[in-house]
Amino acid sequence: MRIGVSTAKALAVVDNIPIVGVSSLEGLAYKIKKDDGIICSLIDANNHQVYCGIFDNNYNLVNEYIADDIDNVSTVLEKFSNITFVGDGAYNYLNKTDCISTFLASQIGLFGYEKYLNGIHEYADTITPLYLRVSQAERMRQQNDSNS
Repeated sequence: MRIGVSTAKALAVVDNIPIVGVSSLEGLAYKIKKDDGIICSLIDANNHQVYCGIFDNNYNLVNEYIADDIDNVSTVLEKFSNITFVGDGAYNYLNKTDCISTFLASQIGLFGYEKYLNGIHEYADTITPLYLRVSQAERMRQQNDSNS
């Protein structure tokens, strides 16, 4: 992610053009077309952990992004109804065998283009990657610092 965002920012600076941010969770949700209800994107983060995005049928985030244990995420999901699941987290942990579990980069591109046409964009100096939890390397560094 860091390399991809850095590359996009560099191209935007060189050409002085706007940039559109689309999260992986948004990209997954964009595959689903529905008239009502909620779309829940779940990406498997390993060890019974998931990244979760909950969107309405217009792909607006209706709950803040979550990085947590699937059991805690399931508790949050109890307040919603008519949920369509997408992502390998739903397939792996919720036994949702009818969900779409993968996405293509082209979907993120299409969603980004749609956002751009609707006037939603930023510039290179304001866009940053969204990380729902610190990297493994950062966690190890913090652990080493606390043990020193």
